[in-house]
Amino acid sequence: MTAALPRAFRWFWAGETVSGFGSWITMIALQVIVVDHLHAGTVGLGWLNASRWLPYLLFGLVLGALIDRVRRRPVMIGTDLVRAILLCAIPALWFADLLDLGVLVLLVALLGTATLINDSASQAYLPRLVTRSSLQPAHARIDGTNAAAETAGPALGGALLALISAPLAVLVNVSTFLFSAIVVALIRVEEPRLAPQSPPPPKRRLGHEIAAGLKWVYTTRTLRDLAVWTHIWFAGQAILASVTAVYFLNDVGLNTIAFGIVMGGSGLGGIAGALSSGTVGRRVGSGRTVILAHVGSAIGVLVLISAELAADGEAGNGRSTVASAIILFTGMFLHGFGIGLSNSHEMAYRQSITPDRFQARTNTTMRSINRAVIVIVSPLAGFLAAATGTDFALVLAAAIFALTAIGLWFSPFRAARLDRG
Repeated sequence: MTAALPRAFRWFWAGETVSGFGSWITMIALQVIVVDHLHAGTVGLGWLNASRWLPYLLFGLVLGALIDRVRRRPVMIGTDLVRAILLCAIPALWFADLLDLGVLVLLVALLGTATLINDSASQAYLPRLVTRSSLQPAHARIDGTNAAAETAGPALGGALLALISAPLAVLVNVSTFLFSAIVVALIRVEEPRLAPQSPPPPKRRLGHEIAAGLKWVYTTRTLRDLAVWTHIWFAGQAILASVTAVYFLNDVGLNTIAFGIVMGGSGLGGIAGALSSGTVGRRVGSGRTVILAHVGSAIGVLVLISAELAADGEAGNGRSTVASAIILFTGMFLHGFGIGLSNSHEMAYRQSITPDRFQARTNTTMRSINRAVIVIVSPLAGFLAAATGTDFALVLAAAIFALTAIGLWFSPFRAARLDRG
């Protein structure tokens, strides 16, 4: 194991962890509000999901350039407070009988914008908290607790909703955002102050800064290869996310309890992958670790496909067998393991080679394009699965994950190591 990470990082990590659990509870609560309180059905859920990701498409590049101009800690504190206020509006409007789908979508879009700003600032702030050699273990710790939140957060949210109404449940997330703001305020790490410019730069300078960020990402050889193949990986992920529920519930025949357990396999895999990432990275290097992780995701999806065969073998029972559920859990675990194994190395590598002045732009550029891929591919995957079946869509997802691994293997990123630069 690496040496203990500094106290400043531990405060940062605590805020990220607690707010992450709260955000998963809010995601469950918002879906229940749309379905049970507003009776908006799948159309409402579609609008809800679109409003979450739309800010990344509209504002990601601009906000990344703006955040690179300022100190990041005040931005993180301010956006945590803004998110807390926005969430307080949901139960207030509900009690006043003023909460409808349009208002909720607007609030979620504003919440998504504040989250985009906070994520951009926090990812750009982390390299100021730890040394270059500690970036990967720092990200691995964050990934591990994020995976734990992904696994336990929905279960906690479901239990909470059995006790109180969904509009009130979001107040738990309010408290977690306030906690995050407080612990970030306790961090004492000096940030470079930008010298004032006189006269102020012209407005079009923002466009130049955005272009400079794009140029940095897509002309730096290893970073470009990582960015492009990551975008392609997200196409496979979008396909997988678009068909898994139909495949698990309808094609394989899981009941809702088994469905929840199987979906938890991804989070548990993420924890295991994050815990293994440091050891694997030291043995084979960051580039090969990421490639290995994508191979694991491809294998995991192929395992998912085999579950339908087990279900067909027990079709006379009229329900999914335990064997099918175990196979699906294994497939989701392998895919989650791949994500947990790769993410800390991807994040640490791109942050380690990126100058401080480009940190926010690099993060928001890559995340914005990744979200654009999700928005474009997800509906296409739905149409594809409806026309050809979920099996073909899953095979395509596995092929894309494998193609990503092959593309990175034949690129300079294969040799990337955090201890070399």
